[in-house]
Amino acid sequence: MADVLDVTVIIKRNGRDVTGFPFQWRKVVDELQQFSYEKTTGGGYETLPTTQIATLQALAFVADQAVTLRLDGQSDAGIVLSAGGLLLVLDATIDASATTNVTLDNSSGSTAVVTGLGAGT
Repeated sequence: MADVLDVTVIIKRNGRDVTGFPFQWRKVVDELQQFSYEKTTGGGYETLPTTQIATLQALAFVADQAVTLRLDGQSDAGIVLSAGGLLLVLDATIDASATTNVTLDNSSGSTAVVTGLGAGT
């Protein structure tokens, strides 16, 4: 069964909309995996629980601790996300393989609560 994702991003500067925002995105996806779990510190990179989706086209991710994400089989430094940060990727093709599409490392020294979803068609 297909799911419909709707995303609205509003960015304001001094209380006024920034040109180009709000940004609205809508997509019908065949596969969607939501996740919310605790990731202990250390242990290196682990796959996000989106492994049922061969090609991610949308990813939304938040964590309450600083973490590093690697996308699409990336092997370099990755994307460092500060505690409370948001990573939002829409209309992408993240297709390295289900186990390396998105990997996560928590070296913050504290257990991180990570929440998000991955979706694709």
